[in-house]
Amino acid sequence: MFRDFLTAVLALLLLVSGLQFATAQRAYPPKIDDARSEVYKSVDDVELKLWIFEPEDHQATDRRPAIVFFFGGGWKGGSPEQFTQQCRYFAKQGIVAMTADYRVLSRHQTLAVQCVEDAKSAVRWIRANADRLGIDPERIVAGGGSAGGHVAACTGVISGVGEDSVNSEISSRPNALALFNPALILAPYGQDEASAETMATMKARTGVEPTLISPIHQVRAGLPPTIIFHGVTDNVVPFVTAERYAEVATEAGNRCELIAYPSAGHGFFNYGRDGVPGENYQRTVHRLHQFLQSLEYLDHDPAFRVPASTNVHLRSDLNHSRRVFETEGKGTVAFMGGSITENPGYRDRVSEYLRNRFPNTEFEFIAAGISSTCSTTGAFRLPRDVLAHQPDLFFVEFAVNDDQDAAHARRECIRGMEGIIRQAKTNDPDMDIVVTHFVNPPILAALQEGRVPVSVNAHERVASHYGVASISVAQEVAERIAEDKLTWKEYGGTHPKPAGYQLTADLMIDLLDSAWAAPLAEKPTESLRLAKAIDPGSYSRGRLVPITAAETDEQWFVRQPDWKEIPGAVRGRFENRKLLCTQGIGATLTLEFEGTAIGMYVLAGPDAGMVEYSIDGKPFEAADLYHRYSSGLHYPRTVMLAADLEPGEHQLILRVGKERNAKSLGSAVRILDFTGN
Repeated sequence: MFRDFLTAVLALLLLVSGLQFATAQRAYPPKIDDARSEVYKSVDDVELKLWIFEPEDHQATDRRPAIVFFFGGGWKGGSPEQFTQQCRYFAKQGIVAMTADYRVLSRHQTLAVQCVEDAKSAVRWIRANADRLGIDPERIVAGGGSAGGHVAACTGVISGVGEDSVNSEISSRPNALALFNPALILAPYGQDEASAETMATMKARTGVEPTLISPIHQVRAGLPPTIIFHGVTDNVVPFVTAERYAEVATEAGNRCELIAYPSAGHGFFNYGRDGVPGENYQRTVHRLHQFLQSLEYLDHDPAFRVPASTNVHLRSDLNHSRRVFETEGKGTVAFMGGSITENPGYRDRVSEYLRNRFPNTEFEFIAAGISSTCSTTGAFRLPRDVLAHQPDLFFVEFAVNDDQDAAHARRECIRGMEGIIRQAKTNDPDMDIVVTHFVNPPILAALQEGRVPVSVNAHERVASHYGVASISVAQEVAERIAEDKLTWKEYGGTHPKPAGYQLTADLMIDLLDSAWAAPLAEKPTESLRLAKAIDPGSYSRGRLVPITAAETDEQWFVRQPDWKEIPGAVRGRFENRKLLCTQGIGATLTLEFEGTAIGMYVLAGPDAGMVEYSIDGKPFEAADLYHRYSSGLHYPRTVMLAADLEPGEHQLILRVGKERNAKSLGSAVRILDFTGN
């Protein structure tokens, strides 16, 4: 129920201040070269246009459905360019699609009521010219986003405003509504209250008594079928307002579908950047297509597929790898992560899927999972373990390891994952990447409590920022458990059972099938320009520095440890490695390096010691190599000594300290590699 009206009103005041996501940067007047424009209304010296996108081979004798979109911008600004991509899509599907201009405060010194009047004039003009435009006057859809969603809603709901005395016999009411995070409640409704000051401010913004153009106040039976797309985390037009409107409209006997997008904010439906459609653009267009199918405005399925699970986020077409697999007859696929990836569970299933889908392709599958390692280690070993193989398709996961193994704060989660993604995209801008968030008990508990786990949140931030596909196994598992469709035991725990690995593979296949559903385009998609770094200190130039680069005193040795004589287990992949080793208190080494960060990739066992280090002659600091998992295992971990140095040449002096962790059995230092950024 909509309990806090005042909160929503204040949010709407932000809306009408012009804080409309993703429209501020669009130029005005718009330049839309692939559509023809017509003037639908003249007010004084202002000519209001709409841009018409026609289906191929469209004739004036046709009677096609039409859709007109109104841009968002808080009744203050915005541009008709906002919905050009939606227009292009629906024109290709056989609908006459239009995007309309209307008067706004910043350009015409008008208020919301004039926006509503113009929108009604646009619908009336379309119906009046239906025969000339090849349009069915009884199949007109009005749509829009934010303030544009409000004025579109008003065309279908509001009476007594914007009526044209000259053409009063021609209805300005559309036959259906498609609303994207619309403002639907502009005044107290039912038991809700607002202060006189708040309502006076709203009246000044709207130009009339707010209830006159507040859609919820005009709800009655017989309204046009309506679909509403709204982000649950919208902090400009609260989701609860859409819920309340849909409830009231449905109770009045109308068809009103509310489609919720759980993690989406305001403007989530916009197209995307660099010519690449965003995930929610695709999901909303796909669902709107189905809505129009149900009205018999379209007689065929959507032109593309979207993933069945809302926890599968397709942000690119993944057609680089597909093109390689289909045309070159070979392909390289890499999997990187911790023990979940080192185990063959989901890797084998996805590999089998790829072999079956591309039976004439010779695949090389790179298994680059190393148990216990986090995204920090991943960023430094990426060139050696992944990029050296030049993968076409790259799967990466580190959410569980960043959480339970490294216990990273958000900054380190960002720096590690961004280091991986940015480095991979710098090395090969066309590489297709999929980030997967697995789940452990703490991550599951956080999701069940309505919190977003730190590592999952950070890695998803990176994936979204770089336009990289992602899959949240964690959220999928949490939702299925809540719906009694799965138990934690059935999934298998942190290291999944076969059922858990199959669930993961199914989500990955859902993503790939959706990306590759349409025919392969003749020309490759242009690669995205590399986005600005989230954190300039991310390990995007991470490298493993060989242990032989250090100058050491006589207490250091490069050798294969005699593991049989040393307490603690060691994993097979490290048994035959030569390490830079010492147990001598005061043993010292010097490393000259260039960059902004330096650290050590070590095996930290029951006898792991503490080191003291100085960079560029500054006072010595201490670092404890012992890990909480070191008691019975020579645990692989990266210990960063400095991560925010000025770019340039530096010198590290490192020595074994006298102090040691109270749980440690000794002062051993065993270095696999140094890590430099």
